[in-house]
Amino acid sequence: MNNKATADKTSIFVGVAFILIAGIIGIGGILWKNFVEYTSHGPDLPEVFDGIANRAPYDPTNDPDSRNETIFTFTIPRGDLVQFIEIMQPMLDQIVANTGKTARIDVSTNELEVITKLKRRLADFGSVTALAYITHRRSHPIKAVLERYFDPPKRAIFVVRKDDPADALEDLRGYRVAYRSGDALSGYMIPVRELASKGIAHNDFFKQETFADNYSDSILGLQNDQFDCIILTSNFFLEQPEEVRNSMKIIHESQVLPGGVYITGSTSRNPLEQTITGNFIKLGSKINPNAAFAGMFTTRQPDFEAFDRLEKEFVHEP
Repeated sequence: MNNKATADKTSIFVGVAFILIAGIIGIGGILWKNFVEYTSHGPDLPEVFDGIANRAPYDPTNDPDSRNETIFTFTIPRGDLVQFIEIMQPMLDQIVANTGKTARIDVSTNELEVITKLKRRLADFGSVTALAYITHRRSHPIKAVLERYFDPPKRAIFVVRKDDPADALEDLRGYRVAYRSGDALSGYMIPVRELASKGIAHNDFFKQETFADNYSDSILGLQNDQFDCIILTSNFFLEQPEEVRNSMKIIHESQVLPGGVYITGSTSRNPLEQTITGNFIKLGSKINPNAAFAGMFTTRQPDFEAFDRLEKEFVHEP
């Protein structure tokens, strides 16, 4: 009797597990199909995803000279996809409103993919970090058309919980720190340099170093006691709700940093380039600087001398 009961329970467990696995696989298929390949719009997806490009990004029939879309390609931090599209799509619609085309959002897995799509004319404009631009601008046919800026200017900041006794970098010894990613200028490279300027070797100084990949996840980790200190940018900090900002304190901030860059391919000129860039600048002048993703629209003409200085400092030329 006991053996039969155990067998029945095992059968039920296996059946439930099978259903759960099938559901996960099914959901994964939907995510892959609609968020990665963009081949169709599922009828049950949120309305916000209507703004995503509805064709595979490498569709050879997508002729750039005849399509009625202006395609913007971005890398989007994990966990921010829905909010990003909800905010960005209507803003991009305004930017292209007087061009006779519609705005489409394309999601790239990394910044080199953004550049590749622009080279192959699979997208019209792309967004990359300043570091990605200065790293690849001499080896790929790309050009900067807009530079994002912030008021107050963007800085890398070290943040702890409000009740933490630390008041300076030297107080962080033995802390668990979260950077954004190892190739991020403001999320890792600049903070490490700030520590070095104080004579601090970060590898031996912290108890644990983590790459959170996403500033939102860094804040959540700080709130949940996964990290003791997190690296943010000042503009991202100011975009947070007041209650979130009040739960943290800044103990150190870096020098002023450049924002990201909007780029396009340099092998052929987009006839809408001047209109699009002008509309970006115009829209950015009216936006609330502390609104979510406001920094994606507060733009100006690129400061190439600043990029040259960054290149000498952070990019090792052969």
